[in-house]
Amino acid sequence: MGKTYRVVLVGCGGMGRQHLAVIDGLPGFQVAGICDVFAETLRETGDAHGVTARFLDFEQMYDEARPDLVVVATQTRGHHAPTVAALQRGISVLCEKPIAIDPAEADEMVAAAAASGAKLAVNQQSHVSSAVLKARDMVRGGEIGEVVLVRGRNKSGRRSGNEFTEMGTHVADMMMRFGGVPAWCSGNVWYEGRLADVNDVMEAKEMSPKDRDSGLVMGDRAVAQYGFEGGVLGEIHFLGFTSPNSENYGVDVIGTDGQLSVRASGSVDHALWRLPRPMEGLPGGQGNWMPVETEGSEARDAIARMYRRMAASIEEGTEPPSSGANARTAFEMILGIYQSHREGGRRVALPLSDRRHPLDAWRDETSDSDRK
Repeated sequence: MGKTYRVVLVGCGGMGRQHLAVIDGLPGFQVAGICDVFAETLRETGDAHGVTARFLDFEQMYDEARPDLVVVATQTRGHHAPTVAALQRGISVLCEKPIAIDPAEADEMVAAAAASGAKLAVNQQSHVSSAVLKARDMVRGGEIGEVVLVRGRNKSGRRSGNEFTEMGTHVADMMMRFGGVPAWCSGNVWYEGRLADVNDVMEAKEMSPKDRDSGLVMGDRAVAQYGFEGGVLGEIHFLGFTSPNSENYGVDVIGTDGQLSVRASGSVDHALWRLPRPMEGLPGGQGNWMPVETEGSEARDAIARMYRRMAASIEEGTEPPSSGANARTAFEMILGIYQSHREGGRRVALPLSDRRHPLDAWRDETSDSDRK
């Protein structure tokens, strides 16, 4: 990397402060400005990180600070506008996940990047975690044979809307690293012990007032299957456990000759494990799970790696890690569960043909007389 990248931040909440903490210790990057709609949050964040260029308007910040990279760390409903405004100015963007509120917004963000030539990436940082990269090398090297199934594993501990979209897109992205491009999704959603219906659709802040604004949500448990283009199967579970379990978070990759288990949380001692047989068998049977050494901390180091890979993609004109197009597909893997559920659990093609949010479309197409 031959230059120092001027970075500006939109959104000084929890995720924004995490980004600033990473940038503070990352050679080749410097904070050139911060923006938030709340003056007090802006003041506190600026004071904590020694940033004097503070703005209440992101477009003014772009024009005055003249950054090389914009980081959008608002809640999901605020991703679209600052991202598109930056891309239209030819400024590359690293946006928090999920990419947008609905597929239509995601389409506009991806199109803006394509039109300007600027880079758009979404901070699904497990995309470049050392455990995921090592596991991909092992799969490509034939160490578990032909991949048969990729299983997504969630942390739990959050109500469904935030779990599905805030964490589910991370898991979907990791699944694609081993399964490839998803061709279809089939899933069902439950709420309070029964199959969810259109009357259970609500805003995320209604379901979880203290959590992030993820747009429309429904249900507290869900299961889904995927078919990837190469014939690999996929499955993901949202089991609604109220207690978080970071050690469960990641993916399992099951092959004809063995298995790999990736754990994406920074709280685990080992982030990658290998089992030298294709099925689990007895828990204490011959050939138990063995840890595989990887480099670095999975959480903080992966975010720093995202920044370095983003800079390389700008300099080399290559695709950024977890590109906007890739993140849009991960987002649709989760929304596809809702679309399949409203169609009785049948397989629905990905990408989705209707670019509205599936729950928004369901409500719009259900007459008042059909609702309770």
